[in-house]
Amino acid sequence: MTAQIRNQLDLARSLLQRMDLKQATACLENVLSMDPANLDAHNLREQYRLPGCFSDWMGVNTQISTDDDIFRFFANHPSSKNPVRDYLADGWRTMMELHEALGVVDMTLHKCRSFLEFASGHGRFTRHLARIFDQGQLTASDVVSGSVEFLQEAMGVKGFYSQPNASDLKFTEKYDIIFVLSLFSHLPVSVWASWLTKLHGSLAPDGLLIFSTHGERCAVLDCVELPEKGFCFFPSSESLVLAGEDYGTTFAKLDFVKSTVKEALGKQVEMHSIPSHFWGRQDAILVRASQP
Repeated sequence: MTAQIRNQLDLARSLLQRMDLKQATACLENVLSMDPANLDAHNLREQYRLPGCFSDWMGVNTQISTDDDIFRFFANHPSSKNPVRDYLADGWRTMMELHEALGVVDMTLHKCRSFLEFASGHGRFTRHLARIFDQGQLTASDVVSGSVEFLQEAMGVKGFYSQPNASDLKFTEKYDIIFVLSLFSHLPVSVWASWLTKLHGSLAPDGLLIFSTHGERCAVLDCVELPEKGFCFFPSSESLVLAGEDYGTTFAKLDFVKSTVKEALGKQVEMHSIPSHFWGRQDAILVRASQP
């Protein structure tokens, strides 16, 4: 952070304490013009609902944690000129894609009474879900330290910490929908069965497990040649919690994913798939829990 930006932020805070909102707005706009990814300036603008804030027109809590890895991805991406807008819009895109996926099985979020967003991070998508669900219906979970507290305080959702190993995680309730976006796309195939069993076993009767994988389109776009066995894993972790051999990048053909699900959950399990659905890249898999 440059001295100029730091001085502008200090001045903005002083002006806000005096409720000089017009001048504070000008200071924060100066900071964001110099550093579009500056979350101190963004969060102050959102907190005080100053002109230019996103929360007024998006209708969601638009505070962003400074520990948010996904935001840092946008901030560091060369194509992102306005990383805050791109980050918030990407969560909205996921909402639209989830609605479309649920339509395949004649389900809507408004029919759901208990929703678990698993591997939620710091709320890129959670903030949009929180707008739909009543208090107590939405739960978020992640393994990253600080993420659950942030989501509980900022979004008003229930939350619990996950574990690196499925066997160490205990669920205390059942869910109508468990949504797991872009986790299996990073896990080695050796642990898929344990996570599928754990998550599917935590569904309410007739509930849905929805997850995504890096399929053949992802492989083509990333210049990866899938082997005949149908999957490949590249160990490389940016996580402070998971080592590279436990978290990297996994590519898997859709037929391989389907056969893995059936091996883990039984050949009679009801399953639907949508190729290249999330972000126009990742395959969507929907697995139904058995009826009572």
